[in-house]
Amino acid sequence: MSNEGRIRNWQARRQSGGYRLGAGALERKGAPVPVTTLRRILDALIIASHETPFERRSVYEMLQTESDSEALHASLDEEVVELRRRQLRTAIRLVEEDIRAGVDVFTQGYAPATLASAQARLIESHSKRARRRLDQQTREARRRATRDDVAFRIDLAPTEAADLDVLRASANVLHARQRASQVGVGRSNPQALLPLLILQLQMIQGESRFALIWTLAGPAVLLTLISSLYFLMGTHFVLGMDVPTFSLLGATTWIMFRQIIFRSSASYVSARGLLNLRGVTPLMCALVQAIIYLAIYLMVFVILIAAGHCFDIVTLPSNWPAFLCFVASMGAAGMAMGLIFGSIATEWRFFLKLGTALERLLEIFSSVFFVSEQLPEQYRPYVLWSPFAHGMQLLRSVYFDSYHSSDASLTYYVMSLVILVSVALGVERFARSNVQPM
Repeated sequence: MSNEGRIRNWQARRQSGGYRLGAGALERKGAPVPVTTLRRILDALIIASHETPFERRSVYEMLQTESDSEALHASLDEEVVELRRRQLRTAIRLVEEDIRAGVDVFTQGYAPATLASAQARLIESHSKRARRRLDQQTREARRRATRDDVAFRIDLAPTEAADLDVLRASANVLHARQRASQVGVGRSNPQALLPLLILQLQMIQGESRFALIWTLAGPAVLLTLISSLYFLMGTHFVLGMDVPTFSLLGATTWIMFRQIIFRSSASYVSARGLLNLRGVTPLMCALVQAIIYLAIYLMVFVILIAAGHCFDIVTLPSNWPAFLCFVASMGAAGMAMGLIFGSIATEWRFFLKLGTALERLLEIFSSVFFVSEQLPEQYRPYVLWSPFAHGMQLLRSVYFDSYHSSDASLTYYVMSLVILVSVALGVERFARSNVQPM
């Protein structure tokens, strides 16, 4: 149809009663359905009047209304409807830009230059939203399964389901050949201790190399800090103990104590992924962390003492077995504190952050930087209430021949340690149900 013919048709519609701008788009109802959004827009513009932006806007609104009606009639998903709506608006915007730029949009084979890329971006965004919605639904379903303590099942492809059936049958055969386990549900299996220990060592090996180096550098830094404070005051011996060795014992023992507390408590809280393994409990996960870091810092002690003795900085212990026993007892105390911290953290997650402040407060009253004999008589009870202060002073007593603590009590230390371990096991027993498998 020529321009003159379109003008005559438009004038005829204007002169007829009940004319409305954009109504000409309805005349194409009997025409074949366009196969693309762009074709629909161009057909509507050809049929209707499109000389002014206002007239074209009416055509565009009519197209939008018609598209929404089709979507409602087809009962499409809301996401698909939104995608089609955005595709239509994008195509309309690009066509309108070309019309205003003077491009003949009615020529054969016309298409906006950026239409394909714009439509591709819309489809990609739609796919991302669909995947995000599916992931959110999966997370919600997994969370509900965890809360209800039921197995979370996912739909598998037929080939994967067949492979899973074969794997399940093979696993059942292996379990049938093995000796039946006597470990009850929720109880630790001692046979799982060694594999879990190896697994945790492999995980530590995969961590930052700097973290492993810091196990040596950390005590050395604190040792240097404590020694520097004494040297600045002109003190080279503390009650018969040379300052470098005195500082080494306090710094390394307390850093070990701190690491065991927070590693075991964090492992207790985050043990959900390992609880699916047979015989593994949160208590065992915390115990493995305590064993690992006790062994690491025993090696750190040996390395620092040997290196310091080679350079004539550190003296050797007078009683190696007793010294190692007291170091191990401090590790056991750290393990008990870690269990208590972890058990509380299962109910109140913020407690582990508060635990750092509590540990720093304990450090002041635990004979790390000084011993109680250095204080006036009236101030000693402020330090000796802490069983860790007794442990640190007894440790130094068995290390040095020249120092025997007159304030530290072995009975008080051992009884406090037994009570602390008992309380930790009791608290852990009540908090165990708060840590569920993933």
